[in-house]
Amino acid sequence: MNEAEKKLRKRHRHIEQATNVNRKHADIMKTESIARHERSRIQVRSEVLDNRQIDYKSHMKWLEN
Repeated sequence: MNEAEKKLRKRHRHIEQATNVNRKHADIMKTESIARHERSRIQVRSEVLDNRQIDYKSHMKWLEN
């Protein structure tokens, strides 16, 4: 195997590793985003329900879920 083939294989291996790292990072970002949105929904519900001055339950049916 000559030197050019070795360089080419090494280059392909590095590209594959970088692609795998990028894919894992994208998956992590997606799952973190979903979790962040879910926490945001929970926070909104808790803030609305903790407000005792206004009865939101009669106006917002989604609060009961």
